[in-house]
Amino acid sequence: MSVHRITTAETATELDVAGPLFRDKLRGCWVGKNAGGTLGTPVEEAWGRDEPFDVWWYPEIQEGGLPNDDLEMQLVWLTALEQVGPRLTSRDLARYWLDHIGYNWDEYGLSKTNLRLGLQPPVSGAYNNWFVDCMGSPIRSEIWACAAPAQPRIAAKYAYEDAICDHAGGESVYGGLFNVAVQSAAFVVSDKWKLVEIGLSYVPEHSQTAKAVRAAVAAIDDGLDWKAARRRVLEATPHHVAQYSPINMGFQTIGLLAAEDFGEALSITVNCGYDTDSSGGTVGSWWGIMAGDAALPARWTDPFGDAISTNESWGGVRHLSDGSTPVPRTLPEVVDRLVRAAHTVLRDADALEDGSVIRVSEESLYADDSIRELWTRDPLTVTFPEAQFTTSVRYERTPAVSAGQPTYVITRITNPHPDPVSLTLRLTAPAGWPVPDTRQVRIDAAASHDVAWTIPVPERDRLRNSNRLFLMVKAEGYPQEPALPIVLIGSSAVRTASVPATPGKDTAALLDEVFLPERGDDPATRGGVWTELAAEGNALPAEALPGPDEVRYVQTFLHADDPVDAHLGVDSGGPVKAWLNGRELFCLDRYRAIRPSYAGAKDGYVDVRLQSGWNELLIKLVRTADAPPHACHLLFSTADEFHDGLPGIGRTRFSWDHQP
Repeated sequence: MSVHRITTAETATELDVAGPLFRDKLRGCWVGKNAGGTLGTPVEEAWGRDEPFDVWWYPEIQEGGLPNDDLEMQLVWLTALEQVGPRLTSRDLARYWLDHIGYNWDEYGLSKTNLRLGLQPPVSGAYNNWFVDCMGSPIRSEIWACAAPAQPRIAAKYAYEDAICDHAGGESVYGGLFNVAVQSAAFVVSDKWKLVEIGLSYVPEHSQTAKAVRAAVAAIDDGLDWKAARRRVLEATPHHVAQYSPINMGFQTIGLLAAEDFGEALSITVNCGYDTDSSGGTVGSWWGIMAGDAALPARWTDPFGDAISTNESWGGVRHLSDGSTPVPRTLPEVVDRLVRAAHTVLRDADALEDGSVIRVSEESLYADDSIRELWTRDPLTVTFPEAQFTTSVRYERTPAVSAGQPTYVITRITNPHPDPVSLTLRLTAPAGWPVPDTRQVRIDAAASHDVAWTIPVPERDRLRNSNRLFLMVKAEGYPQEPALPIVLIGSSAVRTASVPATPGKDTAALLDEVFLPERGDDPATRGGVWTELAAEGNALPAEALPGPDEVRYVQTFLHADDPVDAHLGVDSGGPVKAWLNGRELFCLDRYRAIRPSYAGAKDGYVDVRLQSGWNELLIKLVRTADAPPHACHLLFSTADEFHDGLPGIGRTRFSWDHQP
């Protein structure tokens, strides 16, 4: 789609990254980000709401602004860029996630658990991630735009590496690409409509992100006010979660195009609702880069001063102040370090002329084939480019495996040498796992070769949460390559029993009625006919969910080496009752939308003590004839304020399985 209401041709032909204009725009970016985030933080909610807000000034304010993950995480990424250098990748960023990010909200926690299990980006962002379409990555795009100003293609590739750590394969990646393209281009483009057109070139036309942005553009172009435009976006891309990325991309676009000044842009965006701190912060950074700090109204920016607030005091972010490269504490320091980072990135990309000047053509601001190639990358393929022979590992469908069922992976080896090479490929496996045959391959010069592996998976007694295999590549006549990991995640062992519901009985009566699977004290001999299943990730499989007029029991076991205080969530969309070790946890007679994160809502989440050894979790799910189907997720995290995932809690076996 072409945004046809471009009102000017105001595109600068060059930018001096050593000059005062660049510094002014850098400061404007972060002042705007802070202002929008501070305006939106007090009214942020977890669920989307039908009606807009009516907020036109800061509900709460303090020097430095309100602490916000949108801003402080990017300070960590700045440190990563400085320490690693301009060839920074998602695998580098994964280390900074685990070292520095303490909170585990939504996709943050799910992806960090994947990293701790041994999965690498992009698989860490794609597997078992209900929030793959949410706002975690679009909110942290400014750092890459500031490091690659007026070079959105370069900035977008950094934003992509960032996004796939916790959102691979989802709309959030597109949101990150859209935001960073607008922000990078805004260093030389002052026309708001042109900026949106540039941003749209960085996302697929078929995406929900593009659909939401186009709905916003069309509404404003039709002369609708911001409230009517908001309704258009919600109709185009409906979702019940406030952090759903496409909707927020649309709301940011409304705030940018419908506003006449900075304060109005922030207020309109926040009043649209949903992820208010994130969308408000982003539109603030857009405006701040376009206008520069000197042109932002003092009424909106003076309350912050030069300080930067973070969540380090309680551990939300960690090790910001210590180490060899502490993060900036003031805006002038942010600007100074970003100027240096931009020089480093742009020199590495050979984008500077005359020492510090970027020459810009309008065509270079739009996406090219190198960006469109990002859209088609497989979120289940891990590449190891640093090895002598570039190797990738592609999971067939999922990194999860089920006991006794073979799984399949494909390894691709690329020979960068000018001569053919002969390779010996061998997989090593955990103790007790059958080992696939060794392969001998010959690869022509500058060619690639695919090797398909069938990996036998043992029975449950040998299956763990994380099962680590290694690919050994031995090249005749070359030094030994390091072993490359192939991590397989053990599916959870669950079993289910069905009981027909008495027609006409309401859910309350069905929840109270004691059916055969509830009776008895021995978990191994509960009554009824049970079917064993394997659950990939946190979601219960479809076979474990109730059909119309059905009561469905689900049993699973949690193994703890030592007693653990845990936060347990049974996030069910329908009526549910749950017991842990025979003690009733809750009984909930309702239907609702789910939002399965570690912290969760109060409804269906409870703090428990897991005893040393085996713990039985028994769940009862009820569905009446006229009720829609509903999902159910099981989640376990620490019972403190951080809600760290618990990847060490065993879930791959039943209590009666043999343990080697």
